[in-house]
Amino acid sequence: MVLSRENIIEGLIDLKNERENESKKIIMNIKEIVESQNIDDMEKLKLINNELGKMLVI
Repeated sequence: MVLSRENIIEGLIDLKNERENESKKIIMNIKEIVESQNIDDMEKLKLINNELGKMLVI
């Protein structure tokens, strides 16, 4: 496999798009957790913390 400048740039753009999509999913999950009426506050904090942990990984 030969890596050209164009291939590298396309790969970086793809990675950026994937990270943006994952970040959007995490933000939507946090929003759903906050708006949920069926979850107590301590459980919400745990769930939000888990989602924020995912942000550090991407």
